[in-house]
This record gives sequence, C-alpha cells and structure tokens, in this order.
Amino acid sequence: MYDQSQTIHAFLTAAAAKQPAPGGGSVTALAGALSASMAEMVLNYSVGKKNLAPHEPLLQSALKEFTRARTLLLSLMAEDQSAYEAMTALRKLPPDSSERKEKFDATLLACIRVPQAMAATAAAVLELSDALVDKVNRFLLSDLAVSGELAMATVRCALYNVRINLADLTDPADRRSIQKQSDALLARATPIIQRAIPAIWQRIDRGDVTPTT
Repeated sequence: MYDQSQTIHAFLTAAAAKQPAPGGGSVTALAGALSASMAEMVLNYSVGKKNLAPHEPLLQSALKEFTRARTLLLSLMAEDQSAYEAMTALRKLPPDSSERKEKFDATLLACIRVPQAMAATAAAVLELSDALVDKVNRFLLSDLAVSGELAMATVRCALYNVRINLADLTDPADRRSIQKQSDALLARATPIIQRAIPAIWQRIDRGDVTPTT
C-alpha cells in the first residue's frame, strides 16, 4: 500500500514501475491533496492579517475545510488501491465462481465511488478557493491559482477513473445515473475554474489590498 507514510521518491518510483498500483487513481488523489495543501498555505498566510480582518471568520472556517479535504483525499488514495486490488483478485477467479458473482457488483461500485468522492472533494476545494480570491493575501494568489488548477485536474482525472469502470456495470440504469452525476460534477467545476483564474490575475494586475504584517 502506497500512502502518505512513503517518501515522495518511493511513491513516484512505484507509480512509474511496471505494476498496477499505485496508478491513476492514487495519483489523482495525491494531486487533489496537493491542491488542498496549497489552499491551506494561502489561508495560513492570510489569517490574522489586519487588512483582512473583515474576512477572518471565513478564512478560519475555510482553512479547516481545506485541511479536512487534504486528509480525506489522502485516505481516498489508500482506498483506491484497496478497491483496485480487490477487483483484480476477483477478476482472476473463474467467471462462474460463486465468490466472484457475489462480490463483483459491490467491489466494482467501490472502484467507482472512491474516485467519485475524489472528484466531489476536489470540486469543493475549487469552489471554496473561488470564493476566496478577493479575500486572501494578494502575494499568495499564484499559489491559489495552482490550487485551483490542481483541483480542476483532480475532478477531470477522477471522473476518468469513474468512466473506465462504467462499462462493467450490469445495470444500464446504474450506468446512466453515474454518468449523469459525473457530467453534473464536471459542469459544476468547469465554469468555476474558468472564472477563478482570470479573477486571480485581474486582482494581481490591479495590485490591490497590500497585506500588513
């Protein structure tokens, strides 16, 4: 299992190796956790600033939300590997085995629900970051942009991992429902990143709200 207990080098080496895990799901979760951590850094440089005092309650609350998101995404990194390993083990069983028949649908849904949770969490990070563009330390806005771009990438990549598993769902209604949820999440996140990044650079270009120390 590759999780936060490993070094960056160990994780990247394992991800590059000829082995199934950690794979795209784990990398996606890590990108999401990095997005949250960048947002946390922006908030840590914003809370307690005199010129940002009117926004202090929101900043404090947002900081906690970003920390929760980072923790959740790191947990989902491990859950994704567990779900994939369970599915791989089932696929090695004969198609007509009772164990495979009994566990396949539930295991497949885990392979879908985990990346769905990644996408939803990243979308929430993106949404909250967008609301903070004009309320945080101006000198950290490029880091907020990094957070936003990583969050958007996490949404997209997590939904790729949802989509790749849909074909194996036996119930067409389930496939349609999950695809509809994915489409809605992407439709929610896309206009946010399209709005947030230009807003960040507009504020940088204006040079307003110089923070006090």
